[in-house]
Amino acid sequence: MHRLPQEAVVVLGFGLLVGPIPTTATTLDIHAQSLSGPGFSLQQPSLRWHMQSADSGHIELSSAALQLRQRRGWQRARFSCSLHTAGPWRCEAGSGQILSQAFGPLSLHFSADIAALGGQAKTELRLRGNGLGNWQGSWQSRADGVWHGRWRGQTPARIWLAPWLPAHWRSSGTLVLAGQAQGSSWHDLGVVAVEGEAQDLGWQSPDGLKAAEHGKARLRLVAVHDKEWQGSAVLHWQQGAILWTPWFAQAPKEGAVRLSSNWVLGSRSWQLRGGELTWPGLGQASFQAERVGKQPVHWSLDARDVQMQPFYAHWIRPVMTAGSVPARLDAAGVAQIALSFGPGLRSARWRWRDGALTDPQGHLRIDGITSSGHWSATAAGQARLDWRAGSVYALPFGALDGDFSLGPESLVSRSPMQVTMLGGSVGVRDLRANWHGGGLSLRMNGILRDLQLAPLTRDLGWPPFTGTLSANLPQLEYAGGRLSTDGTLSAQVFGGQVDVQDLAISHFLGTAPVLTADIRFQNLQLRPMTDVFHFGYINGALDGYIHHLVLLDWRPVSFDARLYSRRQPGLEQEISATAIENLSRLGGGGGIGGMFQSLYLRLFKTFHYEKLGLGVRLRDGVAELSGVGGSDASEPSDHFILLQGAGLPRVNIVGYNRRTQWSELVSRLMAAIRGETPIQGGP
Repeated sequence: MHRLPQEAVVVLGFGLLVGPIPTTATTLDIHAQSLSGPGFSLQQPSLRWHMQSADSGHIELSSAALQLRQRRGWQRARFSCSLHTAGPWRCEAGSGQILSQAFGPLSLHFSADIAALGGQAKTELRLRGNGLGNWQGSWQSRADGVWHGRWRGQTPARIWLAPWLPAHWRSSGTLVLAGQAQGSSWHDLGVVAVEGEAQDLGWQSPDGLKAAEHGKARLRLVAVHDKEWQGSAVLHWQQGAILWTPWFAQAPKEGAVRLSSNWVLGSRSWQLRGGELTWPGLGQASFQAERVGKQPVHWSLDARDVQMQPFYAHWIRPVMTAGSVPARLDAAGVAQIALSFGPGLRSARWRWRDGALTDPQGHLRIDGITSSGHWSATAAGQARLDWRAGSVYALPFGALDGDFSLGPESLVSRSPMQVTMLGGSVGVRDLRANWHGGGLSLRMNGILRDLQLAPLTRDLGWPPFTGTLSANLPQLEYAGGRLSTDGTLSAQVFGGQVDVQDLAISHFLGTAPVLTADIRFQNLQLRPMTDVFHFGYINGALDGYIHHLVLLDWRPVSFDARLYSRRQPGLEQEISATAIENLSRLGGGGGIGGMFQSLYLRLFKTFHYEKLGLGVRLRDGVAELSGVGGSDASEPSDHFILLQGAGLPRVNIVGYNRRTQWSELVSRLMAAIRGETPIQGGP
């Protein structure tokens, strides 16, 4: 037995094999502390050759740790075979056991033919292990050092996913791989081609917010090394679903998603060139990407024929604030979109044609959208937005022609805009939008011109008002889902004026909008009002207010309101018997009966009055009523005067039950407007 000094080169031992071998020798042992070469380091290698005859024997190789280019190959390994040296050397019935840190225990079966050291060689092998799967391959080399290898195998997907997934993620599935490789010397790799298929592929993060399941995909990769690696790759995603919160995607039923690219991998950089993405039912895109050293990745995407319905639903809507209008909208049309990143979004170009936006709840609809523009994170941009028609809360509006300047986090209108609506128009000036920090805010000056109230009240299902609405809005603001104005909306209604101040709508276009405002009435003419409502004839004028109005989903929640008559010279204050009857019912009485109905209503059609007034204070669904004297008047606690008569015959209308359910009061009012007899009830 011979033992080499530490750090001895084991090739010296192999030199003995090519020289004459004494016939008396039966066993040769060679040991070394370590062995290193280009790209590898082997610890405690040893060789034992037991010679049974001059041209045959048994050989065993073993070692401790193997390091390959800063990667651990194995912890320990042992190989053996029957060696025949007559003519070309042959290693038959080879077997081996490997303990791999990455894959656990492995078993190996192989055979090899070696014409001469440094000459032609051929090897076939089969490798199996619970952690690695089943593999088989072959390797051939020529006398000039050129070699070629092939392999095929099936392995658990987690082996290949582990380097790419964070720690503690679970993965599953199977990979079936086949490939070949070639090099100019035994330590050189020049060409690689791989084909693989993933079956039932899946992964999941510990919190479940990132996952995939039932994935099926095919990959083909070709790589060539000449100073740097370069090649091409094609991926077909055929089945499965991926959740990467907030996005969720499924393989389309129309066909496989195809992703292809040429690539270059250098020592300090990598590039994707000429990338193409085809997603059936969604669109196509070209892309490229690059990273140099530790700099951020720079990449760009140029998408064409993008179908806006699935694109908005699956890629835009998930990033919108939950419960907001954009998070509910459906989109339509076709778009071209070009984006560049590095780091973050750096620029964008788009063109959207035949577009539409629709709220499934019916709060908003915009048809015939055309938009184009470009945006930059570092320079000025511009945009256009046009639409044909639309509606908001069932109120139709007309076309828009908009032209805007874009900043990194802002949008500014370049000219005034006007939209026809309700027989009039809505004008917008000095529109400015900001989206700093992810939140959107809008500011503008607006003007309402001659909006007709009749179609407005009809479309909203309110009692039919007539007249027009006009207003200047010096400051209209939208932020955080809240629309507000610090101006006054003034409407000309029934010969008088209605002023709305401190108007604000929270959760605008949301599922439960909240409106707050203060309203004041001046000089409303009662005759045209009562003619519209079929309430009965009343002549005169009214002033009044609604303070602290709160509407939830357009239904009253609370307010303090009062309407009261005002004297005008030359204007008779008169009321018909029908109106008296309806006012009596509105105040909680059962109508006018008895001797008055049988006598006075036969003799008189109209009556004069001194004062007319009604106050309503709504809280928690209960309305507290008051009359001409207001809520602080010294009236009986259970009675209040709605009408104080004048002259003869003198008629006073007294209301009963100061407190009543709001729903009952509305029922009385609507019945009076329709000329019906309401159902009586209590508070």
